[in-house]
Amino acid sequence: MVLTAPAAEEKALVEAAQAGDVEAIRMLLDRVSRPLYAAVILPRIGIAADAEDILRETLLRAIDRLHTFHWTGAGFFPWLRQIAIHQVIDHVRRVQRRTRLEERFERQAADVMPLHHAGAEEALIDQQERALSLKTMSVAMDALNDRYRAAITLRLLEERSREECAEALGVTLGNFDVILHRALAALRKAYGVR
Repeated sequence: MVLTAPAAEEKALVEAAQAGDVEAIRMLLDRVSRPLYAAVILPRIGIAADAEDILRETLLRAIDRLHTFHWTGAGFFPWLRQIAIHQVIDHVRRVQRRTRLEERFERQAADVMPLHHAGAEEALIDQQERALSLKTMSVAMDALNDRYRAAITLRLLEERSREECAEALGVTLGNFDVILHRALAALRKAYGVR
């Protein structure tokens, strides 16, 4: 197959980058980062700061996995685009998990609210207490180690079965039960509930 001049140049850059040439890596990523950001990441995310973070993660992942790229004639961009799309999906999942957690905490806070309101002032105080409770719970979740946070997220937020949770964490069912018990105890401690 005969390559056009731009394709041949890109192939040569990829080969040099795979051989460890730092300048070739920089040139290759500079060439694709702007179109990747503008055409792939930003339209799917919509928030410039988040899109920039995802672009950064995508480029780091590409550098880390550059050795797996095989030239097929389609160019470097489609390969990098797939990495970016996976990063976008991961970001959206994290945001959705966070939203579900906040919604669950909000519902739980609403469940313990008194059924009557004496007036607007009391309603405002209740609303402020719920907001503080949500913030405190979010901070408490962030304080947990990754394994405990994952156990709580899988079982309580994603409402997976115990078996699915154990499989996702790569542990036995009995070990998962222990991890979840300890995770909830750590969450209660971090949240300040005795």
